[in-house]
Amino acid sequence: MHIDKRLKAMIVRWFLGYDVTALERTLRKLGLRPGDSLMVHASWLPNNGFRGKPLDFINALKTTLGPHGLLAMTSLTYQNESSRRFLERGEAMNVRRSPSQMGLLTEVFRRGRDTRRSLSPTHPILAAGEKAEAFLEGHEHCPVPFGAHSPFDRLRDWGGKILTVDAPFSTITYTHYVEDRIAESLPFSLYEPDAMRGIVIDYDGRSLDVPVKVLSDQANRLRREGRLVAELDKAGLIRRTRVGNTRLMLIDARAMADHVDAWVASGGGFFDAP
Repeated sequence: MHIDKRLKAMIVRWFLGYDVTALERTLRKLGLRPGDSLMVHASWLPNNGFRGKPLDFINALKTTLGPHGLLAMTSLTYQNESSRRFLERGEAMNVRRSPSQMGLLTEVFRRGRDTRRSLSPTHPILAAGEKAEAFLEGHEHCPVPFGAHSPFDRLRDWGGKILTVDAPFSTITYTHYVEDRIAESLPFSLYEPDAMRGIVIDYDGRSLDVPVKVLSDQANRLRREGRLVAELDKAGLIRRTRVGNTRLMLIDARAMADHVDAWVASGGGFFDAP
């Protein structure tokens, strides 16, 4: 087993390695442009082939987006549990200190000198760029953290894009924003009836008590994500490529939301009937 791991690492290094220049070239070919607003979901795999550190990868993303671009990532402080379970524990989201549990790349990004973080207790967003403050503003005032007036809403309004790096479609939090847009059409409640409370420690050290609506157990049971992916693929809205041993996927946020709106209005959907 140890020999197999070493052999795999050697093969990746010799045949599937890539540097910053190759990454930036691939990102441009995939469809990223200077000035874009980009939300990234990434898994930093040991044999991804990248000849550099996570910070080098982040800087390549920033270079591709240029001085007027926006780079964003999710930075949830919990994993392998629901928002409800996290809120029930009563643990505070400290905007300065709580580590991101969304992968190594997000934690390195969080620690960047120019990175800001939103004040949502359950779905804090990291952002860097000249539009970062405007992108994150008021997240703590959104009862639905991925709903109207949230950074996810702005991602669509600003014509933003979503990039996955060796991460499955299920990591894309923006899907919940799309669900929120069609909530009234569902034959069940997308959210639990009563809001919960979350605690946020802001940049000034103040404790904020933030109301949060959480997805209902029924919605989580009835969601059929594979059906959504198939529909987006059918519409040609998912672009995929590889660089070295890294898989990339890019989606236009506005096109995704608008297509699902029209699909559901015509009788389609990706939730089973209750």
